[in-house]
Amino acid sequence: MSPRPLGPESSSDFESFVARARDGEFDAAIEGVVSVAGQSAHREWRARAVDALARIGRLAEAGGDLERSERAAHEAARLAPGFADVHYRLACARLAMQRRTEARRDLENALRIHPRYVAARVELALLDAREGMLGEALGMLRQLSGEVREEGATSFGRGLASLEQADWDEAGAHFRQALSLGDANLAVQEFHTRRERGDRPGARRVLVEALGIHDGFADLHCLLGTVELEEGAFDDALASFCRALELQPDYHAARLQLARTLESLGDPVQAEEQAALVLEVDPRHPQALELCERWTRLHRKRNAAGTVLARPSAGEESETA
Repeated sequence: MSPRPLGPESSSDFESFVARARDGEFDAAIEGVVSVAGQSAHREWRARAVDALARIGRLAEAGGDLERSERAAHEAARLAPGFADVHYRLACARLAMQRRTEARRDLENALRIHPRYVAARVELALLDAREGMLGEALGMLRQLSGEVREEGATSFGRGLASLEQADWDEAGAHFRQALSLGDANLAVQEFHTRRERGDRPGARRVLVEALGIHDGFADLHCLLGTVELEEGAFDDALASFCRALELQPDYHAARLQLARTLESLGDPVQAEEQAALVLEVDPRHPQALELCERWTRLHRKRNAAGTVLARPSAGEESETA
C-alpha cells in the first residue's frame, strides 16, 4: 500500500482506528483518533482526523449506536471548529437523537462559517417547520429550490409537496436525496476539472471531502478507488470498489476496476470471475471482453511456455530410447 504522509505519523494510524470501529470498538477508535490528531496542528492533518471521525460516526450510526455517533461528531467539531461541515454532521447526529435545541445551534454555527451551506439551511428550515413555523420554512425552501442542480430538482419539488402536507419525515428524505444528487455530482465535476489541470492531490481531496458527506454515492467511491489503483494503494482501492458495488451491484465500471485491482493483488482467479459477472449481464461489454481476451492470451503463453519446459531435450530422448 502506498503511503500518504500528512503529519508526524503515517495516516495509516487513522485507518487502524476506523478498523477498530468496524469491530465495534467505537470508544477506543474515537479516543485513538483524537490522541493522534493532537500530534500536529496542520490543517490537512486535522482534516484527515475529522474524516476518520466522520467514518467512525457513520459506522456507529449504522450499528444503531447513536450516542457514539454523536460523540465522534462532537470530537470532530472540537478538533476543527472552523469547518462548517463538521457542525452540520454534529447537527445531523443530534437530530437523530431528537436533541433539536443543540442541533439548531450546530446548524447556526455551520451557517455562520458558510452562509450558503444549502444542506444546513434545509435542515434548519425543516426544524422551523416542526416547531410550528411552516410558512417561514416553506418560503425559505422555495428560495433554496433555485440553488438545487437539475439532477435533484424533481426530488426537491417532491419535498416541498410533502412539507405542505406536514409530512416532515417524507419531506426530509426528498430534500436530502435532492442535495445528495446535486452536491455529489458537482464534486465529480470538480474532480475531473482538477485532474485535467494536473492537480492530482486537489482532485483526491475533493473526493475525500465529498465522501465525508455523501458516503452513499457510488460514483465517488469508484473514482477514489481509481485514484488509489493508479497510486498502487491496492488494498485501499479494493475497499473503495467493494463499497461502490455494495451501493450499486450493477455498476459494471466499478466491477471491472475491482477485477484489475484483484489482478494487481495477485488473485487472477477472482479477477476473471468479476469480469465474467459483467459479461453474464452484458455479453458484449467492450472493456470486459478486452480484459478476458488479454487474460486468455496470457494463459496461452504460459501453457506454451510450460509445454516447452516439459519437453525432453534431444539427448534425454536418446538416453530414454
